[in-house]
Amino acid sequence: MNSTFRYTLASFVSLFLLGAFVATPGAVLPQWRSEFGISGEVAWFFNLQLVGMVIGVAVATRSVRRHPLLPLSAGLFGLAFLAMAAAPRFGWIALAAAPAGFAQGVLNVHANGMVGDLHPERRVLMLNRVNASFGLGAVGAPLLFTLANWRFGFALFGSLFALAALLAWGAPASRRLAGRVTLASVAKVMPLLLTVGLYVATEASLSAWSGAYLTDLGYSVRLAGLLLSAYWSLLTLSRLVLAPWVAARPLQRLLELSAGSLLVLGALFFPPLAPIFPLAAVFFGPIFGTSFAHIQGSFGQELTGGMFYAAAIGSTLGPALFAPIQNPRLIPAGFLLLGLLLFAAVLAANRRLQTS
Repeated sequence: MNSTFRYTLASFVSLFLLGAFVATPGAVLPQWRSEFGISGEVAWFFNLQLVGMVIGVAVATRSVRRHPLLPLSAGLFGLAFLAMAAAPRFGWIALAAAPAGFAQGVLNVHANGMVGDLHPERRVLMLNRVNASFGLGAVGAPLLFTLANWRFGFALFGSLFALAALLAWGAPASRRLAGRVTLASVAKVMPLLLTVGLYVATEASLSAWSGAYLTDLGYSVRLAGLLLSAYWSLLTLSRLVLAPWVAARPLQRLLELSAGSLLVLGALFFPPLAPIFPLAAVFFGPIFGTSFAHIQGSFGQELTGGMFYAAAIGSTLGPALFAPIQNPRLIPAGFLLLGLLLFAAVLAANRRLQTS
């Protein structure tokens, strides 16, 4: 097997499984509650996962080598899944979330970064495609856990991570490091980091609060759930379909996409048009992969880690900002505000690129 193909495939498999891992807790939580009788204890899973991920990103962005860090992290992830599958108590699952989070952080940086290094001339195209595999994992995991027991699903994912570790063995070193991170380098990349954080905040807020808005308008809970599935499916599909178009003029295309998303977000103020919210995902899909490609190519590996910190902040703060809203009819105003801030961040990134 050609080494470039093998290492690219390793990234695709790893990011598919990362997508499944991100979607897994929500999919298996009812089974965990039934088997372990938990409620608030599940917060330990997310907290330990986050701590591990932050450490993993920090280690990965400062590591010049992917071998053996990348395959060992995939193996560690596999062992964590297998340990969770065999856990007699929920506490064991929560503890295993810490090493799983660490491996998640390493793989997020290096699986994306390896694709960019292996395909420098097609970096935007390939990074959008590999992030589509992440989306497929996130879509597929809930489906798996509606058909199978969670222990079987975790054992299956653990075995697939072992396959990813084998494919990644001997992975090449990173081609470029940014060197020491300085305030000047962070200032240069800040508009794109804001873009990623605001994109994730908008994406997560639509996912978390669209159902509350739709049901308040009188739409059924079932329809809200189907539309949410369509939202995530369109997000994944847009990364595949729009990747060649975005690759021609990456940051300019992101500006056009973020402007297009404002049309969808603005339409949500009109109750008959509220069910079109999944169309926003078409405009959001290429943002992450394209931003990673530009930061990696222009600023180096170390600064790509900031994307994952920005995404973590956005995914937490974005949905939380809607909690104080008492009237659900005001929810679209929050969506539109985040969309406007996202457009402003992409505009700033374009202007920074033109003047640098």
